[in-house]
Amino acid sequence: MGFCRQEEPARRYLLFTYAYIVCTCWCKQNIDAAFAVCKRKPAYDITMTDIVTETGMSQGGVYKYFNNIDLVLAALIDKANLQGNYIEQIDEIMKSGDSPDTILYNLYLVSEQYFSGMLISYNKMLFELSTFFIYNPERKKRINENVTTSSTFEYLTQRASEIIITGAENGYFRPVMPVEDIMAFIIASFDGIIRDVTLSKCYPGRSMSESGVDFNEKNLIHCLYSSTMFLLGK
Repeated sequence: MGFCRQEEPARRYLLFTYAYIVCTCWCKQNIDAAFAVCKRKPAYDITMTDIVTETGMSQGGVYKYFNNIDLVLAALIDKANLQGNYIEQIDEIMKSGDSPDTILYNLYLVSEQYFSGMLISYNKMLFELSTFFIYNPERKKRINENVTTSSTFEYLTQRASEIIITGAENGYFRPVMPVEDIMAFIIASFDGIIRDVTLSKCYPGRSMSESGVDFNEKNLIHCLYSSTMFLLGK
């Protein structure tokens, strides 16, 4: 009996660990199923029935982990935000001690890697949800309340703006236009790159625009960096 009592804590720990692993695996299966559905139909149109069908699980098995579609979409956004180690890369760049223009260049390189990586995974889903959220702010609020991670793009633009504003204040940059207008231009340009590249690469029959222009995210981001430097007087 004494031996059994000594082993009981270890046994409980093993059972807890096993249950956690099983729960995590089933939860991941549901998220992966939702992502697979998002590849075939708009993210804002997926339903719990779609996920049940995709997983092959019972309805109760799926609802055990996600009891509504908004929780599923929040989990998908979290998974997208966790792709790669971009935020860690951004922090390292900011701590590098390099010149402001070199830091900006490296931040733009991270944005290039981020967009290229997301194009083959989550960009379609995020693009569709961002459009959907414009017309459905209440739904956006419900979903975002359950998102636990930070957006890489928002974090990147925030850190880039810090470099630009500080550089303009201390005289390193000599902007040819108001800094607020330059920041608005950068954000609008990034948004346009995301939109047009996503449309051209993630939707059948849209590999090129009607004008025959091939949207290459790497080339566009390099152009944006050059434009940024010009506007900052460099």
